[in-house]
Amino acid sequence: MFLMLLSLTGGPVAAAGLDLPGLYDRLKGDPAYQSYRGELLEKYLKLNGTEKDFDGDIRSFLAELQEGIAAAGTEGIDSEDEVNALVMKTAMKLLLDEKYNTLAGALSSSSSIQALLQGNFPPALEPVRQQIVADLLGTGGQPATGGGGPGVPPAGTGEAIQRDAAAGVVTWQVTPEAAAGIKDGRLVLSLAGETASSRIFSLPPALLRDLEEMGATLELDYGPVCLTLPPAAYAALGSGGAELACSQASPDLARVKEVNGPGYRAAGVVYTLTAGDKAGLPSGIVARIKYEEEQGLDRDLLGVYQVQEDGTLVYCSGRIVKEGPYLEFTLPGNGSYAVMEYRAGFADLAGHWAARDVEIMAARHIAAGVGEGRFEPDRAISRAEFTSLLQRVLELPAQGTAVIFKDVPPDAWYASPVAAAVRAGLVHGFDDKTFKPNSPITRAEMAAMLQNAMTIKGLAVQQEPGAVEDVLQEYKDQADVPSWARPAMVAVVTAGIIGGRDGGLAPRERATRAEAVVMLKRLVDKAMAPGL
Repeated sequence: MFLMLLSLTGGPVAAAGLDLPGLYDRLKGDPAYQSYRGELLEKYLKLNGTEKDFDGDIRSFLAELQEGIAAAGTEGIDSEDEVNALVMKTAMKLLLDEKYNTLAGALSSSSSIQALLQGNFPPALEPVRQQIVADLLGTGGQPATGGGGPGVPPAGTGEAIQRDAAAGVVTWQVTPEAAAGIKDGRLVLSLAGETASSRIFSLPPALLRDLEEMGATLELDYGPVCLTLPPAAYAALGSGGAELACSQASPDLARVKEVNGPGYRAAGVVYTLTAGDKAGLPSGIVARIKYEEEQGLDRDLLGVYQVQEDGTLVYCSGRIVKEGPYLEFTLPGNGSYAVMEYRAGFADLAGHWAARDVEIMAARHIAAGVGEGRFEPDRAISRAEFTSLLQRVLELPAQGTAVIFKDVPPDAWYASPVAAAVRAGLVHGFDDKTFKPNSPITRAEMAAMLQNAMTIKGLAVQQEPGAVEDVLQEYKDQADVPSWARPAMVAVVTAGIIGGRDGGLAPRERATRAEAVVMLKRLVDKAMAPGL
């Protein structure tokens, strides 16, 4: 609503005698604008405001905005670009006033703020803006260079956007000429300013061919969801073009908990992503999905889940991005997706030194309990258990059970993870062709496996000749580190993945389940760090 009202000030307001507070009073009862007002009101109420306070703040803000523009003077302003710049400057100055803290806070968490910060107006409001400009400037006006944001059809090309208000669907019939907008190897198309629950990009085959030939990526911005398609994805969409759709609905939390158990909390709505009735969305597309920043929400426990038809949740990982309340993940294909918070709630971790790291790794579906709400953090971890954890951390394909170890039965729960680890060069077993899956793993053995994992993740530590012994000399029990594990121990210690024990490394000691999870979390955090 705020952005809409700014759109309506697209001209010398004072000169025309436009009553902005009165305009708000008229528009807030108009069903066509309820979605704009509703979103901002929802954010305002979450900040402990009331609807009465909300309306009061809006009217007061618009009155001061009108006065500020009048005081600035509109003489010499004869273009929409100049009008837009004046409105934005005056509005931003007002929002810094302490009395508008709640309103500013609501705006900062709304979807429209991104368009506002870019100096853009939602394309859905363009006809209204043009009508007001015509009234105030006495002309039909020319579209401001800000337009509707990157990739949005400029004024005058509204026929490319088809809106079915009754069905809640908006479709952009993209033309092949859109390829002219490629910049730095990327084409951005945006429907972020739309409010329909279902948004569709209809992509013609000629455009997809041009993008593939030029090796350009395609970014489809739906607002709460953004897809980045690499050139390799275009052929998979089919030769006849594609309609890539994003629709949203509220999650059925009761069903989610019934099927998946307790501990899950929705952090937004469910978004269904499809590519029409063709081959579907190809796997490997990078996606960003918005989450709602609500009170009490733990960002470290968030993840993206695919919501299957029966309510089953399939974890898809997810990395928080700096640009806003979004998680980034790799799309497995068509489906419904939602951001969820997951709290495992292990009863035996209360007050434990590793409780936080275990909680986070459980939310990433790497650490798992042993049943009855327990984790048993201080129990020694077996070689099979640690291998299984590493296999999940590295996302190694767990297909097949053929291994060379005579003590790993093909029907054992750990057979597939061990087979995957062997194929990846993560573990090698013993000379007698055994793996000793149920034996407690030592810290030296863990160091060797973790060094291999670091290499797979591109985190290998470069060691200068002689540096291994120099590093080990700092620990009182360095002589206990086996010769085969010495370079590995130095690598993981240098990387900060394994820490010492009472001034030593305890290489021959058993590792606990808690220690293993903490080490793996450090590995994951390094792999997910920016720039890696």
